[in-house]
Amino acid sequence: MNININDLRDNGIVKVKNFLSTKELFSLQNILASQRIKKNHPKSYFSTDYKLLSFKLLKFNFIEFNNHLYILNLAKNKKLSKITNEYFKQRSYLKFIDSYHSPVSNKDVLPWHTDQAYEGDEKNYSGFVNPDFAHVKFFIYLTEVGPNNGCMSYIPGSHKIGYALRKGIYEEKIDFNSYYLFKDFRFLVKKNIDYLNQYFKDQNFISNFLNSTEIIEREPANDKFDYSLSAGDAIIFDEGGVHKGSKSKKNERVVLRYLYSIKK
Repeated sequence: MNININDLRDNGIVKVKNFLSTKELFSLQNILASQRIKKNHPKSYFSTDYKLLSFKLLKFNFIEFNNHLYILNLAKNKKLSKITNEYFKQRSYLKFIDSYHSPVSNKDVLPWHTDQAYEGDEKNYSGFVNPDFAHVKFFIYLTEVGPNNGCMSYIPGSHKIGYALRKGIYEEKIDFNSYYLFKDFRFLVKKNIDYLNQYFKDQNFISNFLNSTEIIEREPANDKFDYSLSAGDAIIFDEGGVHKGSKSKKNERVVLRYLYSIKK
């Protein structure tokens, strides 16, 4: 599996065709596709190391043990930590593994947002984590997805702006405002355009971002930033970027996710 780390750094996202072999896809579909587990359900999570996995044996959960072992070994076989170590330029660790099912729906799985946004008390800056503390996620699709059908939508390069905002807030160079949702993210960019232009030393970078994303404010369901993937394909992305999970209008969606991070 050949991943262009420079593309991941530049855009915050890369698409990987045939991330899974036919055999791996079939095995995972057998393990996961029939479970119909919703996001954040306790049973949607898998063991992230072999020590945790051993508790399954102690409880005689042999089926769960085998399933968790397969999914944990998949991360090892695909050398996911090597990818994230190279991306972060330091040692990373597997923070969680989960899988969930999204039924056919006319509602977005998640609206436009950024997972790495600072939230909380604007007077308690000491509570904000270092902006270099980041996450990279492997999103593996076990079902076909596309525009308005369960796909990932991501604004390329937005992870760089997200980092600049975190850094500015953390260093108290700009004022904190809640910006988890895209409309608030975009507002914060406009409010601090001088700081961002100075940070990037390229005024075109921010103006291009604002111009290219204006359509999202008018038409949140626009498919300009959507990705199409077949079952067995994957997306790797920096969670600091702006993204959403679109509605699954045609077929259900089943995904497997690995989240890697660096220490605070």
